Amino acid sequence: MCCKQLLGLMLLAGLLAKANFVAVQKSKALPTANSTLELVHVLFRHGPRTPVNTYPKDPHINNTYEPYGWGQLTNAAKVELYDIGQQLQQRYKELLGPYYKPDLLLAEATASPRTVMSLQLVLAALFPPANTPMEWSSMLNWQPIPIYTEPVETDVRLRQMVPCPRYYEAVWEVMHLPEVVALHKQNAALLEQLTQLTGMNVSYAHDVTNVYVSLQAEQNYGLQLPQWTQDYYPERMLPLAALSYIYDAYTPELRRLKGGYYVADMLAHIKLKIAGELQPAGRKIFMACAHDWTISNVLNALNVWQVKMPRLSSLIAIELHRRSDNAEHFVEIYFQNDPKLPPQLLQVPGCEAQCPLEQLIELLADVLPQAPYEQLCVAKGTSDGSRISYH
Repeated sequence: MCCKQLLGLMLLAGLLAKANFVAVQKSKALPTANSTLELVHVLFRHGPRTPVNTYPKDPHINNTYEPYGWGQLTNAAKVELYDIGQQLQQRYKELLGPYYKPDLLLAEATASPRTVMSLQLVLAALFPPANTPMEWSSMLNWQPIPIYTEPVETDVRLRQMVPCPRYYEAVWEVMHLPEVVALHKQNAALLEQLTQLTGMNVSYAHDVTNVYVSLQAEQNYGLQLPQWTQDYYPERMLPLAALSYIYDAYTPELRRLKGGYYVADMLAHIKLKIAGELQPAGRKIFMACAHDWTISNVLNALNVWQVKMPRLSSLIAIELHRRSDNAEHFVEIYFQNDPKLPPQLLQVPGCEAQCPLEQLIELLADVLPQAPYEQLCVAKGTSDGSRISYH
């Protein structure tokens, strides 16, 4: 292993320790003992897709990705997502009951074909209508379930792409912090080599992520990657590529502007449920499908994100439980980065894995938005105006 690779791994280890992250393996099939599950929020990333974009010297730049097209789910993705729906059906069957009812569920996706399709597939497995009062066809074990989307221009919770000048400044500030500048300087040779090989300006960890996810999508589609990638992808690129998800939520302000709006909405639902004021009263599950940065930003806002690449189809489940002995409520946070592995029970620093709601709210105070998005996004004039992003 070369010195720079070793340095990258050491930096990752240091950031992981700094995050004070705790993960507890727990069976996905077993409910928490001595409690009743009352509400769950499920947020997951769309399934494996074809590339969304690529780099100038890509030999596959003119590929049409038949029969799917650019940025669309593959058939293998559809199988994987259906399996995830079956997993959720097994985990939450006692909460949700034997069949779909409209009041049970609010299903949301970003304004993107791949997220809408992903949610359709998960819901198809979560609520099969055969042999239930909702069965409408003996030929098709599927039922239509409404999915809501919000325009990209206003979606601050899931898509998180609403223009925000202050956010762009704050990321620029992070990339110019001494420790971040030092890391990029130590990887200057790698960045220059990738610039020459790809034909694009690879100056930051975010640029490495752009190349990494394009190569990953091409590989998943079955294309042969260029010869040069054997020396760079995935091992040498991975440490920097993973760091962009850390840098995008490096400070409480960044976490507030991105993951904070989803977390605030989730906590509002929980408080209404406890007070008996959630409408409709029969609501048991909120489901949403979004993107890789949605997953990392929300878990960063909850202060439980590891330094890693969020996998396609990665999933968060935030469960509200009521204790059987004293009727107090607590929250459990699960993360499943690979549908073939059990979800991890995550522990918010400063709280137990079964975190009392009031304590969780107190720990998250710094990332809960206290002003309208437009007000928080007013620029302060601290950057050169450039945007640094892997999106």
